[in-house]
Amino acid sequence: MNALNTMNPEIVGLLCIVAGYLCGSIMFAPIFAKLSGRGTDVYTNGNRNPGAANTFRTVGRAWGILTGILDAAKAFVPMLVSSRILGFSTVQVGLIGIGAVIGHGYPLYFGFKGGRGAATLMGVYAFLIPYELLISFVVAPIIIFSFFRKNVSLRIPSTILTMSAILMLAFHPSAEVESMVIAAGLCTLYFSRKPIWQFIVSIPSRIGKR
Repeated sequence: MNALNTMNPEIVGLLCIVAGYLCGSIMFAPIFAKLSGRGTDVYTNGNRNPGAANTFRTVGRAWGILTGILDAAKAFVPMLVSSRILGFSTVQVGLIGIGAVIGHGYPLYFGFKGGRGAATLMGVYAFLIPYELLISFVVAPIIIFSFFRKNVSLRIPSTILTMSAILMLAFHPSAEVESMVIAAGLCTLYFSRKPIWQFIVSIPSRIGKR
């Protein structure tokens, strides 16, 4: 029997978020930027976002890919362990994933200077809605490369995540899974609020040029 079942649900939920937060606070982008020996600061170079895409562009492709994999893993692995080994419920596992996204956005170990959490959210989705994410990984790049030529590396992750959430409705997962997917997605939207707002503000000028 899961010992957490005998504890107060609110306390258990908080502990799950904290555990996920501590895992999510590990920022691989600045770590790999330093290990690369190139003297690149992901906080001041490129788009100044300490994430996989910026690491890919400013530090190196291999470092960027590795950053993306580990940023996703810091959510996926704790969720997998808590579910398969510790026997946590769907909500408890989902809260760990949400905590990881929050940790990436406000990392404890890096002065609370974090990123947007796209790769970390992919780790959450890889556990909660793997089939939807897999389909999106195949379809989203085709759509992006067919209609866009600029900022492709930025558009692909957001399109994959958005499409995964939409496809979730077709697969009809449990209410618990849906709520965790939506909550984690909202966290990433919050951390992406600045670029989203900049895009919205730029729409009139984009239309005017056509």
